[in-house]
Amino acid sequence: MMSRRSSPFVLVGLGVLASLAIVTACSGDAPTASACTNIPAGGCPLSRGVACEDLSCEAVYRCLDGNQWVLDHACPAHDASSVEHDAEADAADASDGGASVRDAAIDAPPGASGGPGCDTLQVPDCSLGFALACPSGCCECEDLFVCQNGGWEYWGSCVDGQIQQ
Repeated sequence: MMSRRSSPFVLVGLGVLASLAIVTACSGDAPTASACTNIPAGGCPLSRGVACEDLSCEAVYRCLDGNQWVLDHACPAHDASSVEHDAEADAADASDGGASVRDAAIDAPPGASGGPGCDTLQVPDCSLGFALACPSGCCECEDLFVCQNGGWEYWGSCVDGQIQQ
């Protein structure tokens, strides 16, 4: 026969055992989430509503479990005539043969600003897109990378504030 003093300890013990049993039963081998790779041609990953600002994006895709891309929405067609610009500034650039301050000496390849499967780089490594967008040269970047096939690949470097491939 049990005494009344031991009954609270028995109840607490049973409660702990029941909790452990529930946790053990629920801790099955859940699949590990992984980033999608190989986005469809002309597609960009969903990115807080700004993916369609990239002129190379024709459509925005969402990554589902199992490395599966699903169309989220199509981007509107980009019309060069709809871009506002200053005609006088264009004429001044053309007359002196100089390039605009914002012009880059290279065309950024696909993946220059990252992409699916490419995690954040650690300084002084940077994406090529970041270095190209930096107003003060290379923003203290040294090695530059582009995202290809779900991983970062070396593209070039910054030497004395200049991008070199």
